[in-house]
Amino acid sequence: MWPRPDRDQECALQNLALEIRFGLTSTGLLSGFARFSMSLGAEMQELPPGSWRPLRLGTLVGLRWLAIAGQAAGVLFVDFGLGFPLPLMECMSLIALSVALNLWLLVRFGAATRTSATVSTVQLAYDCLQLGGLLALTGGLQNPFSLLLLAPVSVSATTLPQRSTLILAGLAIGIASLLSIFHYALPWNPGERIVFDRVYIIGIWVSLLCGTVFIAAYTNRVAHEARQLADALAATEIQLSRREQLASLDGLAAAAAHELGTPLSTIALAAKEMRSDLPEGPLREDIELIISQTARCRDILAKLRNLGADGGDPFAMVPLGELIAEVAKTHEHESKTVTIRKESMAGPDPVFRRNVGLLYGLGNLIENALHFAR
Repeated sequence: MWPRPDRDQECALQNLALEIRFGLTSTGLLSGFARFSMSLGAEMQELPPGSWRPLRLGTLVGLRWLAIAGQAAGVLFVDFGLGFPLPLMECMSLIALSVALNLWLLVRFGAATRTSATVSTVQLAYDCLQLGGLLALTGGLQNPFSLLLLAPVSVSATTLPQRSTLILAGLAIGIASLLSIFHYALPWNPGERIVFDRVYIIGIWVSLLCGTVFIAAYTNRVAHEARQLADALAATEIQLSRREQLASLDGLAAAAAHELGTPLSTIALAAKEMRSDLPEGPLREDIELIISQTARCRDILAKLRNLGADGGDPFAMVPLGELIAEVAKTHEHESKTVTIRKESMAGPDPVFRRNVGLLYGLGNLIENALHFAR
C-alpha cells in the first residue's frame, strides 16, 4: 500500500484546479484536474512518543492475587507457626476484601479488559491502603514488610502516566507517615518485649520516602525513555516495510510484462496475418483496431516497468506542476496536443514525494482526457 500524502499537501492538492486543453478544434477545452485528491494507502495510527500503554485488568488482578497469597501466608505463619499473637480476624478481613474485589472485577469486566489510567490508579491506590491497614495491625513501620509500600508505586512508574505515579507516591508517603505514629504493637513472643528506638523508626520512614521519590522520578523516566525507543523502533519498521513494498513494485511490473508479453505478441502476430488476407472493409478495420490495442498494451506494460526508474530518486520531493509535466511527456506521441494550465493561487505549488503510484495515477487521468477529447 502506498503512503498517503500529509493533510496539508492533500488539502492543497484538492484546491488546485488544472485544465488540459487539446488543440484539435477551437472549442476543444477539457477540465482535467478539478478538486483532485488521491488516496495512496492507509496511514499509521501514531501514538505520542513515550505514551503509556493501557494495562490489562488481568495483570492488576494477577498481581493482587500474588499479594493476597503472600499476605495470607505471612499472617497465618506468624500466628500459627511462630505463635505470635496478632489481630487475626481483622487481618483476614482485609485480605478477604481484596479477594472479593478481584472476583468482582473478573466477573464484571473480564481479565482481557484494558483499563484506563484512572481505573488503574484507583486500583493501585486501594492496594496501598489495604497494605497500610495490614501494617497498622501488625506493627506499622516496625514491620519489615513495610517495604512493600513501594510496590504499587513501582508498578505505576513503569506502566502509568507520570501524574498517576505522583498521586500514588504521595499516598504511599502519607501512609508511611501515619504508620510511624498510629499502629498496633509488632507481633512478638508474648514472654518478651521488643522496643525500637524512635530514631530507628524515623530512619525507616526516611528510607521509604527516598525509595518512593527515587521510583517515582528515576524509574518513571527510564520507563518513559524505553517506551519512546519502542515507538521509534515500531515507526522505523513500518517505514522500512513501506519502502520494501515500493521496491518490490519494479519486480512485480517486470514479471507482469514478461508474463503478458508472449500472449500479446501472439495476438498481434495472428491479427497481422489475418489482416494480410482480408480485403478493405469493416472486418479489416476491426483487425487494425486489435493490432493497435495490443501495441498499446505493450506500451503500458513498458511504462509500468520503467516508471519507477525514470526521473531519478523515486522518493524525491517534487512540485506538483513538474510531476504533471513529467507525466505529460509520455503522451507527446499522441495525435492530440496537451497544454497544462493551472489557476492562480497564493504561495508555491504543493510539493509531493515522487513515487510510482502518484505518477501512474496522473498518467491515467491524462490518458483518459486524451481518449475522450474531441
